[in-house]
Amino acid sequence: MNQYEKKLEAECTRYAREKGYLAIKLENTGHTGIPDRLYLKDGRAIFVEFKTPGSGRLSLFQSHWLERLRKEHFTARTIWTIEEFKELIP
Repeated sequence: MNQYEKKLEAECTRYAREKGYLAIKLENTGHTGIPDRLYLKDGRAIFVEFKTPGSGRLSLFQSHWLERLRKEHFTARTIWTIEEFKELIP
């Protein structure tokens, strides 16, 4: 994860926590490509992969995980900007 993505993740996580969401960092799960974060509130689960606008690209594994989570009826998104995140978590 590059500096932009780290900053974006931190900013979005701070915003989500202000809105009352639990924010869980998904790392060292043993599953390559799993999204960066899981946000939970009121029975809602939102999986987010953070990327840099213009240069960030999803790996095949990341695309697979996002699609698999969507098939299970979870919200699973790639987020490029804080504005996109605020639309996802109003």
